[in-house]
Amino acid sequence: MPALRAEPIAPLIELTQSDVENLGPQVLLLADDSGQLSPFDILQPEYAGEWTEHRAHSISRGYDDTPFWIQFRLDAAQSIHKEWHLVLSNALLDYVDVYQVFGNSGPRLIYRSGLQRPNQSRIEDHRFFIVPVEVYGPTTYLMRIETSPSALVPLHAYPSDDFWSPLLKADIGNWLFYGVLLAMVLYNGFLYTTVRDVSYLFYVLFISGFGVLQLSLDGYLAQYLWPPDLIYHYEYNFWITLATVIFASFFVIHFLNLRHTSRAHLWALYGMIALQCVAAGLLVTIDLDWFARLYTPTIIVFMVLAVSAGIRAWRVGFIAAKFFVLAWVLFAVGNSVFLLGRLLGIEAPLPPNLASKLGSFAEAMLLSFALAYRIRLLRDEQDRQRMRVEAQSQFLAQISHEIRTPLNGVLGMTEVLSRTRLDDEQRGYVDTIQGSGSSLLALINDILDYSKIEAGKMAFRREPVDVHQLVQQQVKLFLSQAEHKSLALTGDIDPRVPAWVMLDAQHVRQVLSNLVSNAIKYTDRGTVKLALSVDPKAPRLLEFRVEDTGIGISEVDQKNLFNLYSDVDPGRQRKAGGTGLGLAISRELVALMGGTLTVSSVPNQGSCFTVKLPFLQARQRREETRLTAERPLNGLRVLVAEDNMVNQRVIEGLLEKLGHQVVLASHGGEAVEARQSDDFECDVLLMDCEMPHMDGYAATEAIRAYEKSQNLPRLPIVALTAHALEDVRRRCIESGMDDFLTKPINTRHLERILAQYVQDP
Repeated sequence: MPALRAEPIAPLIELTQSDVENLGPQVLLLADDSGQLSPFDILQPEYAGEWTEHRAHSISRGYDDTPFWIQFRLDAAQSIHKEWHLVLSNALLDYVDVYQVFGNSGPRLIYRSGLQRPNQSRIEDHRFFIVPVEVYGPTTYLMRIETSPSALVPLHAYPSDDFWSPLLKADIGNWLFYGVLLAMVLYNGFLYTTVRDVSYLFYVLFISGFGVLQLSLDGYLAQYLWPPDLIYHYEYNFWITLATVIFASFFVIHFLNLRHTSRAHLWALYGMIALQCVAAGLLVTIDLDWFARLYTPTIIVFMVLAVSAGIRAWRVGFIAAKFFVLAWVLFAVGNSVFLLGRLLGIEAPLPPNLASKLGSFAEAMLLSFALAYRIRLLRDEQDRQRMRVEAQSQFLAQISHEIRTPLNGVLGMTEVLSRTRLDDEQRGYVDTIQGSGSSLLALINDILDYSKIEAGKMAFRREPVDVHQLVQQQVKLFLSQAEHKSLALTGDIDPRVPAWVMLDAQHVRQVLSNLVSNAIKYTDRGTVKLALSVDPKAPRLLEFRVEDTGIGISEVDQKNLFNLYSDVDPGRQRKAGGTGLGLAISRELVALMGGTLTVSSVPNQGSCFTVKLPFLQARQRREETRLTAERPLNGLRVLVAEDNMVNQRVIEGLLEKLGHQVVLASHGGEAVEARQSDDFECDVLLMDCEMPHMDGYAATEAIRAYEKSQNLPRLPIVALTAHALEDVRRRCIESGMDDFLTKPINTRHLERILAQYVQDP
C-alpha cells in the first residue's frame, strides 16, 4: 500500500456540548476532474497542492458538476458525546460516499448512498443524507460527492440523535408552506370554476408548478411521491421550471390585460414563452451544466419583465397592479437570493431555499388578494356597465315613446288623408310625408332593436312556420321597390327544403327584409334573388341566400361591414337612406338564433349574403280562416281608451275609414265605467297603456275582475301603446289584454287584429 501523506491536514474541528456544529467553513475541497480518483489517490503527495480551503457556511460548486472531495477533521475529546451524526442537508445529491481515515490502514468506506442509489442504502429514513459516526480523538473524514450543477451542500454535525428535532421543525415549516400553496390552489381553482376568469386558471397552474418544483428541491417528491423502482434525475427540476415559467407568463398576460395595457410587454412575454420551448429542446441536447449556465439568466429576465409589466399597468390606471408589483418584487428578491446562493455560492442572511419560500409565500398571498381585488373591480365595472345599458335602454324606450306619440299623429292622419279623394299633386305630397315618416319609424325601430340586443332583452320564439310561404312573401313585399328600379326580383326554393319548420318567423323576416332591402338599394341594374336551400354539409341547417348584381364590396370593407354604423359607400347611404345599424342587428339576431351570417362579394360584380339557421321539421298547421280586407269589416263597435287628443282623432279617423263605429274614453277609469254600464254594446276595446287617473294596465285588471264577478263573456282588449319593448308587451298580456298594437298604428295590422272579432253574417 502506498505511503500516506499527513498533509494537507484540514483544520481540527473540536466538537463540544453545542447542539450543532456547522462544518462548511472548516473543510478542504478537491475537484475530481477525471471522476476516477480513489480515497487513496487523493491522499498522495501529488494532490497536496490541489486542496483548497472553504470558508462559506454551505459548500457550493456553482455551475460545476464535476465530482469533488471534502476533507475535514473532528475531535470530540472535550465532549461527553462520542456518537455524532453528519447531516448533508441537500436531498438531491446523486452520489454520496463517506470514508473515515484509520491511521496507517487508510480510508475505509462507512457510508454510501445518493439519489441515484436505492433508498434502502440510507441508514436513516429521511430525505437528507445522515451519516452516523463515532468520534473520540482527532479523526479525519473524506466525502466524495457527485451531483448536478447548482448543488448547495450544507454540512452539520449533531451530537447523538439531536438532529431529529431541527429536521422535524424544518419539515413542519415546509409542510405549512405547502399547505398554504395547496389552499391557494384549491381556493382559486374553485373561483375559476365560478367566475371563469382565465387569470385564475393560470394562477393555479403557476402556483402548482412552483409548489411541485419546491417539493422536488426539498426532496419530498423523490422520497414520497416518486415510484421507488424509478431513478429520479435532477434535470426534472428544469422541466418543471420551464412549465412554471410558461404558466406564469400567461398569468401575467391575462391578469394585467396586457393586450390593452402594454403591447410591448405582451410581445416580450410571448417571446419568453417561445424561449421556454427553445430551452426545452436544448435541455435534451446539451450537458446539464451548460444548460444551467444558459437558462438561469432567462429566469432573472422573466422576473424583471413581470415587475416592469405590473408597473406599466399600474401607471395606466389598473389599480390591482400595485398588489401585483409588490408580490413579484418579493418573489424576485427571494428567488434571486436562491439563484445567487445555489449557482454562485454567494452568502446571504437567509438560506437560499428559505428565502425562495418566503418570497413565494408572500407572492402567493398577495397575488390571491390581487385577484380578488381585480374581480371586485371587474364586477363593479360590470355592474356599472349593466346599469349604463339598462339606463340607456330605458332612455331609448322613453324617447321612442315620446317620438312615437306625435309620429302616430303624423302618419295616422296622413293615412286617413290618403283614403280621401286627392288629385295627383296632393297624393304626391301625402306619399312624401308617409315615406319620410316611415323612414323615421324604421330608424327608431333599429335603435330600439340594438338597445334590446345590447341589454340582453331580445325575446325569441320558435314556432311552426311555412318557410316556403315566408320566402314568397318576402319577394312580394319588395317586388314594387325592385320594379321601380327596373330590377328583376326572384325567389328560388329548393324542393328538398321541408315546407314546415320550427323557426322564429318574426326575426327571420326582419333579417331577410334587411338583406333584400339592402340588395335593392345597392343594385342599379340586373337582378336580386332570394334563395332557400338546405346546407349540403349540414342537413339540419337552412340556408337563405340574398344575391345581387350590385356595386359589390371590397375585402377591406367586408371586414367592417357588420360593425355599427358602417356602410360600404357613405355617399350612397345618404342618397339611399339607412341607419348603418341594419347589418349589425341582423348578424346579432342570427347569432342569437344559433346561426351565422356571412358575405362574399366582388366589387362591381355583386354580393351574396348567406344566413344559416338550425331548424327542426314541424307539422303543418291546420288551415286558419284567412280574414282579409275583402271580407266586410263593418259592424264592429270599438271602444277606444286614449288620453291624447291627436291620437283620438287618428284612431277615430282610421276606424271610421275602415267602417267601424267608435266610442271614446279619455282614461282607463272611463273605460271601466263604460264596460260596467248596463247598455254596453262594444265589441272590442283599444286600450292605451299610459293614461292619467287610471292607466291601461289597472283598467284591464278591473275589467277582467268585473267580468269574472258578473260571469260575463271576455271583452277583447288590444293594447295600444307607443312602447315597443318586449317587457311592455309581456306586462300587457299579464294584465289581461289579448293583443298588442304599437304606435304609429299600422293600418294593415289594425285590420288584421280587428278582423279576428268580426262575426260571420
